[in-house]
This record gives sequence, structure tokens and C-alpha cells, in this order.
Amino acid sequence: MKRIFPKNFLNFLKGRLGLTLVEALVTVIIFSFILGICYMILISGSDSWETNSVRVELQQELRKAMDWLTQDLRQAGSASITNVPANGSAYTSITFRKAAGVSSGNIVWDTDTTQYFLGGSSGNQLQRQVGSQTAAVIAQNIRSVQFSRQASTSDVVDVSLQAEKATLRGKTLAGKAPIQANMSLKIYLRN
Repeated sequence: MKRIFPKNFLNFLKGRLGLTLVEALVTVIIFSFILGICYMILISGSDSWETNSVRVELQQELRKAMDWLTQDLRQAGSASITNVPANGSAYTSITFRKAAGVSSGNIVWDTDTTQYFLGGSSGNQLQRQVGSQTAAVIAQNIRSVQFSRQASTSDVVDVSLQAEKATLRGKTLAGKAPIQANMSLKIYLRN
């Protein structure tokens, strides 16, 4: 029978440098550590991107809401606001009439009222209703809305909006609280 290995095969192997079990385990541990660090960096970057994406989305919703409110309230007069008296208190909805035109030097007010309020199935949509029409959704993820007027400046409406949303994974970089964004604005009514 013919030998596959030479007679002095063990002597042949002794002269060669090999890889021991300890060296193999150390290599596996080092690579595992490096891969773990890479995974943590990837997850941290993904969480950061997702958090900032939600923050930008909330800011966009707040801007959209403020644009609608500003556009409508600038057409209203202090006497046309029916449910936010000029007493400094905060209210969660506002109802007013917009100017429809001018007749004989006097402002003619629209017969339909415009109302802004929180609604929707989960109560986090800013809605706008004109007259008896169906309410239209203006902005999503709005946690609170407050309208107020001061007695000294009844022609100015202070509007404060707060938006809130959790990320897809339900957490932020600082923990598991939802991301919040706030916006306040003073809107000057027409004379």
C-alpha cells in the first residue's frame, strides 16, 4: 500500500508554524468585539436618523397648522371671535367670522363661522370647520392647542401648539419618551 504522507510527516509538521486553539479563540473574540462595536454604531446612527426625521415631521406639521391659523385669523376681527374672550385665559378651540367684504365703509362679516379644534379618532388632529361643512384635518400629531387674548391687546391672538410623536421603534436617543415640538405665535387681527 502506498503512503499518502511521508514517514516523517510529524517531523514535517513540527517545523511549520501553526494556529493553536487559543489563538483561534482570541481571533474570534477580537472579531466579535469589532463587529459588536460596528453594530452599535449602526443602531445609534439609525436611531439618530429616525429621531431627527420625526422631529422634522413634527416641525412641518406645526408650520402647516400655523400657516392655516395665521391666514384665517388675520381676516378676523376682535369682535368676530366668539369663544375666546380677552381675559388672558387659554382655550382649546377658537370660533370666529372672517371678513367677507366692505359695504359703505363697514366690514361685512361672513355668515359662516370658522372653527379650529383638536379632533379625530385619537384627538391629535388639528381640524378646521367652516360653517356646517365637514371638518378638514389641518395637521397631525398635535398634542395640544391653546388660544388666548389679553384684555389690553384684544386684537392679538396668542396661539400655542404642541406636537408629539414616537419613533417607529418607540424611542428617542435619550430614552423611550416621544419626541415633542412646540410653536407659539402672536397673530394680529384686522381692525
